[in-house]
Parts: sequence; C-alpha cells; structure tokens
Amino acid sequence: MNLGNIFNKRDTKSVRAGESVRSADSVSKGERLMRLQNEVRSLKPGQTLQGTVVGRNGNSVQIELAQDFTINARVDKSVSLALGQMMSFEIKANSSSFMSLAPLYTNTANTATILRALAAAGLPETAENMEMVAKMMEEGMPIDKESILNMSRQLLEFPGQDPTSIIQMTRLELPVTAENIEQFEQYKNATHQILSSVDTITEELPQVFQQLVQEGQADKALAFYEAVLAAFSEDGSAEDGTVTLQGNTGDMPQAEAAAANEAALEGNPETVAENPQGQNGETSVAAEQTPLPETAGQENKIAGDPAMALEEGMPDAETGRENTLTQGQWERLGDALRELGLHEQTSAQIKNGELDSKEILQLVRQFVQKAGQSDVSDQALHKLLGGREFQELLKQEIGRQWTIEPKDVADKKQIEQLYERIREQTARLSQALDTAGKSDAPAARSVQNLQNNVDFMNQMNHLYTYVQLPLKMLGNNAHGDLYVYTNKKSLAAKDGQVSALLHLDMEHLGPLDVYVTMKDKQVSTNFTVMDDSILDLIEKHIHILNKRLEDRGYSLKAQMHVKEENAEEEETSVMQTLLHQQKNISVLSRTSFDMRA
Repeated sequence: MNLGNIFNKRDTKSVRAGESVRSADSVSKGERLMRLQNEVRSLKPGQTLQGTVVGRNGNSVQIELAQDFTINARVDKSVSLALGQMMSFEIKANSSSFMSLAPLYTNTANTATILRALAAAGLPETAENMEMVAKMMEEGMPIDKESILNMSRQLLEFPGQDPTSIIQMTRLELPVTAENIEQFEQYKNATHQILSSVDTITEELPQVFQQLVQEGQADKALAFYEAVLAAFSEDGSAEDGTVTLQGNTGDMPQAEAAAANEAALEGNPETVAENPQGQNGETSVAAEQTPLPETAGQENKIAGDPAMALEEGMPDAETGRENTLTQGQWERLGDALRELGLHEQTSAQIKNGELDSKEILQLVRQFVQKAGQSDVSDQALHKLLGGREFQELLKQEIGRQWTIEPKDVADKKQIEQLYERIREQTARLSQALDTAGKSDAPAARSVQNLQNNVDFMNQMNHLYTYVQLPLKMLGNNAHGDLYVYTNKKSLAAKDGQVSALLHLDMEHLGPLDVYVTMKDKQVSTNFTVMDDSILDLIEKHIHILNKRLEDRGYSLKAQMHVKEENAEEEETSVMQTLLHQQKNISVLSRTSFDMRA
C-alpha cells in the first residue's frame, strides 16, 4: 500500500467508473465490454482504476467499473471496504488470472479533513502538503498541528529525497539522516546485503593497487596493500610484524618460533624449526610434500543442482582446505612466494594445503614490509600482488572474516563480534584508501556504504529484533535476514507466542522464506520456496530438523508451499514486512483519524 507513485509523478493511466461508457455510446454492449476488458488487462503496476465496491469475500473483492462490468481482485484481508463505496485503487500486480489492488488513501482520507489539518497547522493547501498529510494518515500517524509542522520541516531538510521514506522512518522512530535514508531504501528494495558489499569491495581493492602502480606510485601501492593485509591478518603477529605459524612450530616458545619463521622467509634451512610434529600433532615446516588431487574440474558440476551445489567449495578430504584455488593456482602461488625468498619447505606447505589463507597472507605481508630491501625483488612482489592467485586468496579471507557459520548464529556474542570486526576493519580500509589518496575511488564508496549499512542496522536493532546474517555455507555463501515479530518496547506477545521470519537468498536454492511461530514447546514453520524442486528437497530432509527439535523437547509442525507465480511482490524484503507488521491501524475506516489525535 504505497503512495510512491504519487510522489514520483509516474504515468498513471487509469480506468474510471463510467468513463468508457460515455466514450462508447455508439457501440454495442458486447463490443463496449470487450474494450473495457482489454483496457483493464493492459493496466500496469503503478497505474490506477476507479470503481464501486459491490462484493467482498475474504481477500477477494468485486469492483464494478461500469454498468454490467465487474472485475474480481485481491486485497489485503485487513483492509475494510464498505459495499457501495466509490474508490480508487493502485494496481500492484495484473495477469490474465488475477489482479492485486491497493486502495489509494487520498480518497479515503477525507479531503476536508486534510484541508482542516493544513489550516490548523498554518500550511498552504499545496498538492505536496496534501500528499504529506495523506501519507501520514496512511501510516497511522497523528495529524495534529505539531506533528504536521515537524514532518514538513523534515521534508524540507532533505529536498529531493522520497517523502514516503522519510515519513515511514519517522513512524518507525529511525533517525532521519541522508545516510539512513539511503540505507532505508536499500533495505526496502532488498539491495542491502552485506555479502554483495563483500564481493564489490574485494573486486575493487586490486583496482586501487593497479591504479597506483600505473600512476607511478609504487611505494603508495605497496603501503596500501600492507595496510589491507594488516587489517585482515594481524592476529598471531608479533609486535615486530613477524608471524607465528602454528603449522610450523608446534609448541615451541614464541621467540624461537618467530626466529624459525624468519629463517624460513630468508631461505636458511639450517635454522628452520626441526620439530616435525609438535605435541599437538601439527605439521612442521619440514613436512614432506603430499600431492593434492587436481580441482580444476569443479566448474563442470551442474550449477542448477542443489545437491551438487552443497559439494562445491567443501574442504578437501585430505587437506581440509577449501577449494578456492585450483591445484595449479596453489602451485603458482607457492612458486611466486619462493621466488621472493620463501624457504622451499614453506612453499611446499602452501602447495600441499598445510597453511590456511590467513597464514599465507601473513607471509605476504612480511614480504611487503621488506619491500625495497636488496633480497626482495620489487618486480616479483608486484607480480605476486597483481596475480589472480593472491587476489582470490585475499577475497576468500575477507569473505571468511565477514561471514558467520550457521552453527554460530544462535550465539549472540558471535554475531556481536562479527559486526564489531566489520566496523573495525572497514574503518581501517577507509584510512588506507585515504592515505593512498583514493578516498574518492569506487572502493572507498563501497566501504563507506558497508559502514553505513552496519550503523543503520545497529540503530534498527535498538528498536526491533532484527539482524542481517551473512552466512558462510558449504559451496556458496548465503544472505539471511532474521526478524522477530515484536517491538523491543514489548518483547513478547501477550499469549506467550513468539513469531519470526527468516529470509534466505542462496545461489542455487533461490529466495527462501521461513515463517516460524513458537508457543511453549510447539513449533510451527511455513516454508515458501520458488519452485517444486526446492520443495522436494526440503520435504526430503525435513525429518532431520524434526529429529533435532524432538531431541530438545520440541514438536514440529511444518508446512511448505511454492510461491505463486504472479503473487504480489509488495513484501519482498524484511523491511517491507516490518513496515506492514508495525502498522496496526484501520486505515480505511473513515472515522479512524481524529483531528485532535
């Protein structure tokens, strides 16, 4: 139920009651009705029609557009429609089988009431002011003098911004700033996903490095990547920048371990740690090379098969390393670091999958810190940093640190740490870009957008139980939104029932909505999926969920259905769900709005 088309002044081709009758007096009744039918079928979402309500059964409504011409449409069950009422409706969806409508509140919010409200506030009767008051009434907000004047000032403070967003944010008690308006609209349009920001940022960081090199600023380019590597690989580093690699040193003292790793970097085999297997069973630098199976053929898996999708990117059975790179790429990465002076045994560990991505990035960082020294080739270093292997490895590590595993979602501390980590690391990226003179680069804007996203979500979470979940899945990461149907001012329903919506976007399974209600030990779930193949997959494995809940004393009742092909798309995001759920008003009752409210 959106007045965005009014504010945006879009084309609103309309069908109005009686209009076609007057223009078709000279044609037969059958031809006249056929023309009307064709005209209605041609209406697009955002356009309007006007007619008289002549019947209502649940969410199905009959509207008479002209004598002997009635259409059947779908409206929200919560909407009150009076029989015989002349109304205008906005088209939300239109197909050969059904039409979905939303009432235009400008005709139910009494025009005289709007004019009296504007007069009481001392505001002129302009179209913009009338639309503002109508939208406030639609949102169930008071339209007293103070509220109208405050809203008018808010709209004037942000010229060019969508008034609908500002009014809705005010109702939800979200701070209205330029940054928040942008984020609010991204959330409404479901373009807010952290995972998409991760992909964008990791694609743009190498571009900054290449631009600096091409501009003849090689020193700045290396300093930039050193700062990036510091942000994502500092844990486990000593104060002097040397790295303690668990796979190299077992339980050796820290100072001795650091010296051993430094020796590995300098290519001195005599001082490499001799502990082939520490007390914890970890492999040392001197471990023999174990060949890995070639993984390049993974691209040939069937992209549309959900079962195959679960296998992609799974850790290698022998090494436990995710198949981010092909074996050939791991070989080239090990050779590139060997060319820089890395000891042969450590290079072999990289090829064998005995070092994880963070440990390898720590080693790369040490070489970057040594740039300019005689034993480090600048040409070899630039080749490494500009290579596909390093870029993919950096992308994997950033993605790993900015996602959360499903098993950790229930741990509030883990989620808090995730967002604290994102905020701290994006701040360091912003500083690195500013120092490199690239504060206006696309990467800087993407980092700023992610920071604003997290800040906005934090503000939302003070009022509503909502969190965005960038999930690290097997094969493909997945975006998730979790929203509990409650305002934090009233944390539980009076009957003890808790309801929540989990929305997931996955590459192979597509969008998936799981609506969950729980009362006492009774859990009900309703899965909404995009097609029958996904439905079959869930049905095949739902017993696993049922068993796990039963083991914890819960009983499960699961329902599953495929989303209707032409279903209304109004609530495609959790923000749209929140907007709808928090609006507990009877907007179509002509006595709902009190000038004294």
